[in-house]
Amino acid sequence: MREEETVKQYDVPLREYRMLAATTEVDYPYFPFRISIDFVLVHNAAESRSKGKYREFFEKAVQKEGLIIRHQQSGQTHFTLISTPFHRLTREAEMSQMCFPLKDCQVKPGLPSCCIPLSQIFVTDDTVRFINAPFQRKHGSLFLNYHDEKSFFTSSQRGYLTYQILTKIDISKDLKGERLGESQDEPTDPSTSSITSDEQLRRKGLSWLLMSDVYEEAFVLHAPSKEEPYFKAMQNGSVKAYNEFISEIELDPRRSLSLNWERWYKFQPLNKIRDYFGEQIAYYFAWQGTFLTLLWPAVIFGLVVFIYGFIDSISSAPLDWNHCKVVNFIGQTENVACGMRNGVTLFFSMVTQWFMSSFDTKMNAFFAVFMSIWGSVFVQIWKRNNSVLSYQWNSDDFHAIEPDRPEFRGSKVKEDPITGEDIWISPALARYIKMLASFVFVSFSMLVVVISLMLVTLLKIWMVYNFQCTKEYTFHCWLSAAFLPSILNTLSAMGLGAIYSNLVSRLNSWENHRTESEHNNSLIVKIFAFQMVNTYTSLFYVAFIRPESHGLQPNGLFGLGTEFKDTCLDDTCSSLLALQLLTHTLIKPFPKFFKDVVLPYFVKLFRLRMYTSRTEARVEIEDDDQANVLVREWLKPSAGDFVLWEMNEKIILFGTTMMFASLFPLAPLLALIIGFVDMRIDAHRLIWFNRKPIPIITNGIGIWLPILTFLQYCAVFTNAFIVAFTSGFCSTFLADGAYCTVQNRLIIVIVFQNLVFGLKYLLSSVIPSIPASIKLALRKKRYVVAHIVEKGDVPHRTRIKKRTRIAKLAWIASNQKMIKSNRKKEKSNKKQLLAEVEEI
Repeated sequence: MREEETVKQYDVPLREYRMLAATTEVDYPYFPFRISIDFVLVHNAAESRSKGKYREFFEKAVQKEGLIIRHQQSGQTHFTLISTPFHRLTREAEMSQMCFPLKDCQVKPGLPSCCIPLSQIFVTDDTVRFINAPFQRKHGSLFLNYHDEKSFFTSSQRGYLTYQILTKIDISKDLKGERLGESQDEPTDPSTSSITSDEQLRRKGLSWLLMSDVYEEAFVLHAPSKEEPYFKAMQNGSVKAYNEFISEIELDPRRSLSLNWERWYKFQPLNKIRDYFGEQIAYYFAWQGTFLTLLWPAVIFGLVVFIYGFIDSISSAPLDWNHCKVVNFIGQTENVACGMRNGVTLFFSMVTQWFMSSFDTKMNAFFAVFMSIWGSVFVQIWKRNNSVLSYQWNSDDFHAIEPDRPEFRGSKVKEDPITGEDIWISPALARYIKMLASFVFVSFSMLVVVISLMLVTLLKIWMVYNFQCTKEYTFHCWLSAAFLPSILNTLSAMGLGAIYSNLVSRLNSWENHRTESEHNNSLIVKIFAFQMVNTYTSLFYVAFIRPESHGLQPNGLFGLGTEFKDTCLDDTCSSLLALQLLTHTLIKPFPKFFKDVVLPYFVKLFRLRMYTSRTEARVEIEDDDQANVLVREWLKPSAGDFVLWEMNEKIILFGTTMMFASLFPLAPLLALIIGFVDMRIDAHRLIWFNRKPIPIITNGIGIWLPILTFLQYCAVFTNAFIVAFTSGFCSTFLADGAYCTVQNRLIIVIVFQNLVFGLKYLLSSVIPSIPASIKLALRKKRYVVAHIVEKGDVPHRTRIKKRTRIAKLAWIASNQKMIKSNRKKEKSNKKQLLAEVEEI
């Protein structure tokens, strides 16, 4: 379909159609300016008539809510463009008690604590902050930019408020009235009858329409950017067309985010991330930034421990060209003649032995104490950062009415104690039965993980005897007894995790949760519980089951005989645990990269092919469709449950770093590198590769915070038992190894735990969850809000007449201006002197 035909058929102004190539705004005859497109719905134009009825009812309800609808079609793909006027946004913001900055109430910027000149290079966020108050339309003139309808709301606020309006719309009564009004003599569409007659499914809004495939997609548009591939390709072609398109782009927030966010030496612009993507994604990146920042002390300490261990292992086992040793798979050594080996083999075997022996040293116990305390400090500092961000973003004051999930099915009618209306509920007994069934399923899945580990272990034992590793620990033995089982355990964990994720999603839907938050919290608990067992089982097996001194395999695995023993000596178990942890850490990012980048790329190609199959005369409209921002954004892959899966990966990495770093001091360094690279990849794909996620307002990381607290307590117990039973701490610090009995080792565990828990309690008391400055700011905010409610004006003493353009590091900027002006004066004075000299 050509451009002129599209304009003629759908009554879209030609200028507006061309504007959609570069901007996300459209013209309306009764608005003095162009209004933004806040939401887009997509469906196939060649669909059944019954679904068209649903769309008709829904769009009428949308217009009754005060929203504006436009349509555009490209081929068989139909786009419904929804724009929310300013007055409707303000009404929704007031009902939600959303906070906005008060003009003339600017907050003075804080000064950097150290490294003042370097802060100017690293800091990326120069957002000016003001005192915020819950929005009230009657006092609208008190708020910043209230009379500028295009800049009062951020793009994320517009998207979220529009999404909230759409999710609260219910067309069930309209569908029921339509059904009752039909003539009984007319034939009935079975699909319509089956849906409208389901009284247990009361609410029929946007979520229900998406679930029923009435609309295929629902998304918000990215802001237009000059850095898009389409505009870059246009720049190489027609300069005139390029200038016409680019002239319509007033702001370029994505380019600004990309320049600051994707650079490795820059701090994250959290306020800009929040303004563009919403609070939920901003809180995730704020948590990740706190995690990576606090990893630096652990990285430095871990490197010191590793270097000390490496030097100690060299000094304790120097390279001797006259005496050679043969090591078997359980760590026993035997002296042999050096003629059996050449010099290169001896050298590399000794280097490998030095490297693996450097993980279990005298400093591991101190590093275990440090990491256990580090976890508590991290959680406490994150609580402080969360309270600061909650105050700055006013996410604690936001109250959103969460509607029922469209999948929720009630079996009993009950009066709502708040509204007095009849609502459908699910009895508590049915919920408890389903929760019990879910617990059995999750427990069975964990048992499957343990069985897979045992199967890999039996395969390893068979390979050990096949290569005769009981006599000599050759390269083939190392490959079969150490490296290959680690690879198989990691691949098994990832495969079982992928299968479990698909099954648990269906199981969680079967539990019939009423709201989306309840559904997500239940899903998070199930996924984390399985992933924790799936990731840590092999590590716990190496740390506590394999050591020979523990005596847990007197007759081999499952009592199959002594030849099926899978044990290791105390001084080698730590090396095997470090190898297993290293394999887990290095291999897991590859499937994640495949899932986040490679697979979405093929999804995009598939969507493009599906779009092409719907379109007639593809050659004639190809250029126009590439220029259409709606088509470009629709073809991008969705980010999905971005925060859920990313937080799950990072929490597992956090637990691995805390619980097993005592025997692998390089774990914090690997976690830092992986997290740093992953953060930049996530930033790039959110800005340029994926569709823009629907902004969600939250007040933190939600249920992940108690999971973090649970992991830090698990880390204390794990590190205590590793120090006492797995590492060589007991035999090293006691006068004789004979004193390392089970009772003495348990005493080490008790002392370790009490020491760490005491330090944790002390640090949690010293580091308050809410900074004193935020407590003071909250008191001031309550005073200002109370004054506005009472007198309808901002307190006079709170106002700051002289505004600062740049909030953060404003005094540095002013100093720079003074320096630049002085330099200009000096240059002008020099020129004047030179001119006078020339005249003389």
